[in-house]
Amino acid sequence: MSDNRHKAPEQLQEILLSPHPEFSHLFTCEHINECSGDYAITLPSMQVQIHGFDYLKYAPDISGSGHPDLLSEPLRFQQDYYRLWYQMEGQGILQNVTGKSFGTARPGLLGVMEKGERHTYLHQKENFSCFQVLFSLHSTGSAKCFWSAKIEGKTVLEGGERAAFDAGIKDLLNRISQNRDQFRLFSLSRLADMLVTLFDKDLIIIEDSRFPRNKAKILAAKAKNYMDSHYMGMHHQRDIENEFGIDINYLNILFKKEYGKTLYKYMTEMRLEHAKHLLETSTDTITDIALRIGYPNANSFSRAFKRCERKTPQLYRDDNRRALSVKP
Repeated sequence: MSDNRHKAPEQLQEILLSPHPEFSHLFTCEHINECSGDYAITLPSMQVQIHGFDYLKYAPDISGSGHPDLLSEPLRFQQDYYRLWYQMEGQGILQNVTGKSFGTARPGLLGVMEKGERHTYLHQKENFSCFQVLFSLHSTGSAKCFWSAKIEGKTVLEGGERAAFDAGIKDLLNRISQNRDQFRLFSLSRLADMLVTLFDKDLIIIEDSRFPRNKAKILAAKAKNYMDSHYMGMHHQRDIENEFGIDINYLNILFKKEYGKTLYKYMTEMRLEHAKHLLETSTDTITDIALRIGYPNANSFSRAFKRCERKTPQLYRDDNRRALSVKP
């Protein structure tokens, strides 16, 4: 076995680990990148698309360093899809940076991160491992008039439920690390079981009504979902008008009533949340970041960023780096 491949601690003895490609000092399951591509589950009124999954593992005895403070800096997450988070080991603080809320993350924590929102995890004690799934939900042609997904946060699995969920993940990781899921059927079945748990716990609620009572809510929800998925390529609010055939001014009134902000403000805030994540976690240039989040150039992006944050993107990046370099 090569030097960069390790046996896990006792509870995961048969799972082969290798360095994580994104997070330094963390490990992941061997061969997981080869198996975590797109999966699609089509149901009568809904399609579930799984865009990937990940396993994060940290323990001093496999890192080779023996220093428990290697996770003193927060792990940062943001995504264009929903992110299932399941904590298997360790205790820390999981913060919704966008929503300005936080809570304790401990073994058994199962939650869903909303599209576009920034989250951080700050480890506190013990070994750490978690399993994540990126997924999206789409209505199908047989869906009723109104179709919308609502995220209801998190729960903690206890007792037999937690044991069963852990066992399913460990079985999946074992097969992947041993390269024994050639056709990915086993992976798909295990991932489907995890998503079923989200529905059973009401962490995801689907509304599908033949006779919707609130058409204004429908239109606002559709506009929000469209912006969530197309923010990188949208050049004007008229794109929404063309998509739905609805007067943009009327839609703007409905949207503000439902979400408390205009279409433009929502789009700007969402783009800037993505920009903050890239400024914090990447070395991309300001121009590259501007283009990635849907601005035509760096100047228009910088003006929007400074108007909302009272500082330029570069100053935001510099301040973040200085804050991380300050040791307690």
